[in-house]
Amino acid sequence: MSDEPDNLVLQLLRDIRADIGEVKYTLAKHSERFDHVDQRLEEVHDTLYTVAGAAVHANVRHDTVAERLKTLEERVSRLEEKA
Repeated sequence: MSDEPDNLVLQLLRDIRADIGEVKYTLAKHSERFDHVDQRLEEVHDTLYTVAGAAVHANVRHDTVAERLKTLEERVSRLEEKA
């Protein structure tokens, strides 16, 4: 009978060790998924900066073209007034 309590404790310790092993495995899987999510988030972040830069460039270009068009229209108007 004295062996029985030791066996119960050992069995409980084995069960706890098995549970800890499962938790470690699950944690490793979650870490892999978080690494993947972090990588994708970084890619989205980079893409947003690229798109924002392109939009700013396009806006500046549009303003430049609009200003040139206004200047040309004024010149044509002055030429038409002279004629």
